[in-house]
Amino acid sequence: MKLKGQQYKQLTEALLEAFPSLQRLTELVKFRFDKNLNAIAMGDDLKTIVFRLIQTAEAEGWVDDLVAGARESNPRNPALFVFAQEFNLATPMPPQLSGIGALERIIRKTNGFLDVNTWREKLGQIEVQVCRIEITKKNNTKEFGTGFLIAPNVVITNYHVIEAVDLKEATHSNVILRFDYKQLADGKIINKGREHRLVEDGWLIDKSPYSKNQLPTLDELDYALLRVDGVPGEESIGNNPDPQAPKRGWIELPTEPYYQFLPNTPLLIVQHPNAQPLKLAFDTEAIISINENDTTVKYKTNTEPGSSGSPCFDINWNLVALHHSGDRNWNPTYNAGTPFSAICSRLEKQGLLADLRTGKSISFEPPIRQSAATSPQKTASNTRSEFYRKRITAKQEELKAIESQLQVTLSIVDELKLNKQAERLLQEIEELEAQLKQ
Repeated sequence: MKLKGQQYKQLTEALLEAFPSLQRLTELVKFRFDKNLNAIAMGDDLKTIVFRLIQTAEAEGWVDDLVAGARESNPRNPALFVFAQEFNLATPMPPQLSGIGALERIIRKTNGFLDVNTWREKLGQIEVQVCRIEITKKNNTKEFGTGFLIAPNVVITNYHVIEAVDLKEATHSNVILRFDYKQLADGKIINKGREHRLVEDGWLIDKSPYSKNQLPTLDELDYALLRVDGVPGEESIGNNPDPQAPKRGWIELPTEPYYQFLPNTPLLIVQHPNAQPLKLAFDTEAIISINENDTTVKYKTNTEPGSSGSPCFDINWNLVALHHSGDRNWNPTYNAGTPFSAICSRLEKQGLLADLRTGKSISFEPPIRQSAATSPQKTASNTRSEFYRKRITAKQEELKAIESQLQVTLSIVDELKLNKQAERLLQEIEELEAQLKQ
């Protein structure tokens, strides 16, 4: 990745805006790249230091890593976002939004209440909450989809994306949820992304399979809620986060009871088409219609295979639908998704909606097996207690392993990373012990 003269200026200004103090910039360079800023970029003022940092990064061949790492540390900064788009290190704008002033004109035309910088900030926030779903089946074939966090440890996608696992054609351990995947336009992979797996017990929180019915019921909405091992929504972005890096977060479920899909209004879809890095699809006159029972919305916004399970938004980045399919005709005229008003109605019916809106991790209540030889009450109590004791023991073993590693001389980055993992494990152990006492 080589910078031209004007790009030097743009990147300098973007880094100054995103990291306005020497301390913040020093932390970025040390934690993300394990380098000493004073040793590679000295100067009388911050602007000079930033310029020399860029020069050094380009000379040593890591300027693309610098841009990617800076975005991980400050993903919502609009100046960094715009610069990174030129090199495919941020979600690229579709043609309708990429021209000079095009985004501003569309926001005004569609009565969007966000200004253009806030609009870009919101996209920067959302893109780290969307993941590529990779499934390796038992016959060694691979399937891909898209999903996104709706709670600290919960990803939603289409049921048909995860159906192979539910039908035992693949195992939960062969599912990868990959966040932050970055690839340059020339194919060079800058960031393989952060991998997360599904928990072993209770990985499928809820499912509503698909249907060929033109009026799907609440039990035919084509969605699945997946419980993630760990808490990706509470983690900092990237593999070597600096102390002030924001948490990944999640896309909150809509609180309005019903979103009105007006014909010929915009719809945005953040997706992993054909397993590629994140793309933004957009149509200014997207909405075609919604079916009679409000369980399917049709639209013209473009998608590709691998986009199933993508979040759909209105122009102000309100979550409105879950993309699930396209027109199967040889000359397709529409795509389709499930309105989140329908999904939330089912989640409420299932007793899940209130918990998902708390902003806390969703815990697993183990199944209660009864035996004819024992009383139901005693069996339920023993099964529940045994489950939590096993989980506590496993977490304690993980904690011991981390404590052993901390006895060895480590870099400051590794030490902070291990301490963070230890804190998370201690918190999980406390939560499990509290559940055991209930």
